[in-house]
Formats: sequence, structure tokens, C-alpha cells
Amino acid sequence: MRKTISRFALAAVVGASAIAATAAPAQAATIIGGINVDRQCKVQHGSAFTAVVLDTRNAYSWRCHYSGYLYGVDMNSACINQYGGGAFSVLLDPGNAYSWRCAR
Repeated sequence: MRKTISRFALAAVVGASAIAATAAPAQAATIIGGINVDRQCKVQHGSAFTAVVLDTRNAYSWRCHYSGYLYGVDMNSACINQYGGGAFSVLLDPGNAYSWRCAR
């Protein structure tokens, strides 16, 4: 019984090592610029909308506003609209509404 468990453990370690050795290294994202939230509001909801931040200490408090209506902002779409395909949003500090950036 002990030999069976040992062989199984060895096979598991060798198999995991082989998988780890063939995995591609992770690539770090490169910041390519800031997000024009006001522009995104206009693209996403219409030209009458403007961007407002409800709480500067909360990065998730951006809204698109018009005539008493508040709608969310798609930060990933904002990056794609500004910088093209492959761009995505990155939040540097959840406690700072102005810390959104675009990366690739």
C-alpha cells in the first residue's frame, strides 16, 4: 500500500512539473493612457450625457448623467474606443475615482 501511494505521489509531482515547465510566462500589462470618461458617456448613452463621479474615494462611483438619470460607465469599452482592440481598463487604486487607466 505504501509503495502505491508513493508512486502516485511521485507521478503527480512529475506531471505537475511537466505542466509548469510548458506553461507560457505571464506578460505584464503596459499602461497606454487614461480614460476619457465623459467621452465614453456620450458614446455609450448619447451626446447629452456627461460624466460625474459620486464619490472621489470610490473608483466605482462614476456615472453618466443627464436630466436626473444616472447610468453606469463601461470602462473596458472606453479603453477600446480610445485605444483600439486589445485595450482594457486597469484600476490602480479602488479608493481613488481618478485612478482608472487603459492598458494593453
